[in-house]
Amino acid sequence: MADLRIDIISDIVCPWCYLGYSRLKQAIDQLGEDYKIDIRWQPFELHPDMPLSGADRESYLGEKFGSQEKLNEVSHALQHVGKEAGIEFNFTEKDQIPNTKLTHQFVLAASKAGLATPYVLALFHAYFANGENIGQQATLEKIALASGLKDTDLAYSISDEAKSLTEKKLKHLRSMDIQSVPTYVINDKYMIHGAHDPESFLKVLNDIAEKEH
Repeated sequence: MADLRIDIISDIVCPWCYLGYSRLKQAIDQLGEDYKIDIRWQPFELHPDMPLSGADRESYLGEKFGSQEKLNEVSHALQHVGKEAGIEFNFTEKDQIPNTKLTHQFVLAASKAGLATPYVLALFHAYFANGENIGQQATLEKIALASGLKDTDLAYSISDEAKSLTEKKLKHLRSMDIQSVPTYVINDKYMIHGAHDPESFLKVLNDIAEKEH
């Protein structure tokens, strides 16, 4: 039996984080029953300068990528890669990029309830497939209840404690000089950057399990 704790450092508005988990899950499914996997979701702000009200996706990312044409090119490439992984990326001109600090507080509450992974996946789908604004408290609460969280979890999500702990986690991860996501930290020792293909993930996980055995 090999125990692997995988800290997934990600942001819900990061499409490669969504793809990365899908690929990692495929690798984990191939490991077999001799492995005990403990997945923990950690916060990262892809757009730390994002105002609380959010921003128009096309304007904001068009500026970041240098042109609308480049953004369209990247979006189409993502849709193609997503289709191969069974992930739906529906980008429209109405899309908003939210500030995700509150989102991470809700994920923290889901983690305490043992429901982080289903909740995070529901958020990814709501944002990328349905175009929902996952920076809004009402949206986060609706998806949380549908994912099995209770009213007490919702209350914790907006508490001072959740806000403080989320900020502390963000600060700690920034101090680790993590500049991009997804980033995976395995057993607090091994760091992997990027949404690798399932075969690469599988090889890395097997190699680490051998070292840790």
